[in-house]
Amino acid sequence: MRFLFALLFSASALLAADWPQFRGPNAASTAAAVPAEWAKDKNVAWTAKIPGSGWASPVVVGDKVFVATAVTDPPFVPKDMMKGVMDPSSIPSVGGKAKPGPDIKIDWQVVCLDLTTGKELWAKTAASGKPKYAIHPSNTFATETPCADAERVYAFFGQAGVLIAYDHAGQEVWKQDVGTFPGTSDLGLGASPALHEGKLFVPLLNEEKAAVLCLDAKTGKQLWKAERAKAGTSWATPFVWKNQARTELVICGKGMVSGHDLKDGSELWKFTNVDSSFSSSPTATDAMLVFGNGGPGSKSPLVGVKAGAKGDISLKDKETSNDYVAFYKTGSAPGMSSAIAADGLVYVPGSGTLACYDLTTGKQIYKESLKGARMVAASPVLADGKLLITEETGKTLVVKAGKEFEVLGTNVLEDLIWSSPAVAGDKLLLRGVKGLYCIKK
Repeated sequence: MRFLFALLFSASALLAADWPQFRGPNAASTAAAVPAEWAKDKNVAWTAKIPGSGWASPVVVGDKVFVATAVTDPPFVPKDMMKGVMDPSSIPSVGGKAKPGPDIKIDWQVVCLDLTTGKELWAKTAASGKPKYAIHPSNTFATETPCADAERVYAFFGQAGVLIAYDHAGQEVWKQDVGTFPGTSDLGLGASPALHEGKLFVPLLNEEKAAVLCLDAKTGKQLWKAERAKAGTSWATPFVWKNQARTELVICGKGMVSGHDLKDGSELWKFTNVDSSFSSSPTATDAMLVFGNGGPGSKSPLVGVKAGAKGDISLKDKETSNDYVAFYKTGSAPGMSSAIAADGLVYVPGSGTLACYDLTTGKQIYKESLKGARMVAASPVLADGKLLITEETGKTLVVKAGKEFEVLGTNVLEDLIWSSPAVAGDKLLLRGVKGLYCIKK
């Protein structure tokens, strides 16, 4: 009995240390604990130079770290938001026709590192060639975060149109060409796949298509496709919502958010009171789903949807709630960074701000300036009563969780960081342009 208990304890400890997809287990962006203090010469266990560039977040299973990257010739280095906006190449094409990609050769790669040492174990090229479509100077050609399970890692490169699976030794298991498509305003793509109980959900949300594929993760065989009536780019990752009524897939696309049955992709509900593309992904508890979208000319709503929603739950004129919509608050949506729902609250990072809302009513509890935070693209992490908010210059603000706003500290790595962090047990992984950092007390 003791031996069996020890085995079960070891297995649960291993699972607790995994960060297998974008925003971690259940895409919740929560962890048990992480280091709260670091600098370039303090609590940095190792730094690994990743070839090429990419905003894909690292994922961790067991003792392995997987990273997606685009190795370019000549080198392509993403710019910070201000420099990217000022770059003449960021101006969209006239007439809506997608601009062709730059004249560079790209090797789209998956890199595997040892979690303890940061040593590269293998690097495999999933696809090679010139990019078909242009991207924003602040984006990358490898922005989609991989998924991983105990046997395989799954990488999706939207700019290459390739979906591929490797085993943990780096051997290719299966590969699919899913097509290459343009993003809105030549911004590029970035929505990541999601993984749940052997099913891989792949977003094809762009200017020519609007669909999410469900594949058998083991074989790559397509199980179903959820298609939307209108094309439109979204950078929101499909979200598996385990709630009080059922487990469903939530898709945030341009003009509509919908819930889908995991068995066949059939639509369970839809919400159409959204007026722009999504750059952030949803968050949820077992009772409430929260999402928001914003942009120039948008109402920037933050929306709470109750578990068990059915049919068309869209709001009528001047409504801010109904049987399934708990709240609809304009001017409250997150920016590029995704929100976190926990302990009756939802934390919404904005452009240099952090807001906190009541999860049941949507009532704003506070909205405060994050002093020293220029722009936040990375999604925050909640651990041990602290929010870690990393802004693009490499500063991570440690903010007290709860109804009272308090900045507990600021940690600095001198690097450009848009990737969301990963947590592996007592280790925090941050990816910047210069390298991948492992923070450990």
